[in-house]
Amino acid sequence: MTVLTVIVTATVSVAKGLLELDGLPTSFTYPFLVAWAALMGWLFCTTLRSSTTADLEAIHVHGVFKRRRLAWEDIQDIRAEGNPAAVRRENAPKVLVYAYGRDGRRTLLPFLDNLHVNVGREVGALLEAWEELRGADWAPSPEAAVRIDRRDALRRALLGGLSTALLAFIPLTVLMLLPLFVDMPGWLGSVLRPLVVIVAGPPLVFAVAAIASYRKRTRHR
Repeated sequence: MTVLTVIVTATVSVAKGLLELDGLPTSFTYPFLVAWAALMGWLFCTTLRSSTTADLEAIHVHGVFKRRRLAWEDIQDIRAEGNPAAVRRENAPKVLVYAYGRDGRRTLLPFLDNLHVNVGREVGALLEAWEELRGADWAPSPEAAVRIDRRDALRRALLGGLSTALLAFIPLTVLMLLPLFVDMPGWLGSVLRPLVVIVAGPPLVFAVAAIASYRKRTRHR
């Protein structure tokens, strides 16, 4: 229902915006709306087909774009994690469930989230099944643990860098306007030109914050 609500809302907004624009020929508007409706219909149908199932051999993930089979013995961990997108989207699930493989990659388990299931109960059932079906001789892979930690550090560093860049918008705006009110030395005035600050500032802040966060998270691992 959440997916359908989002798709319908987006379709209505796009249709209203196009129809209210003056000067757009109907030869463009109506074919575009038909193509948009077809795309949204396909997205809705593929989302409905998305699922997470399990049998004695593996967890089977049917995603929107691809399918994946996660053999029990190859799984390194199953975790419930917070969803960063929930901060910006009211209807987004706050908790998602991921399975981690030997390559360190995490795979989202569709519909195992706080909007559709009791996450604690479902994760507990999956962990019990994993511990039973992965094999008596199963042992965690040290290499996989390192990859998982590094990928996790990278994700958190990128999110931290993005958040810092967004928070830096006001300070960067102040720096951009500073030469208008204060006499700056020649070299500093050229650096703080509005175009330079607004174009180079956010990417620079993002890069510095992300690199610093990643190095801090991986330093003692």
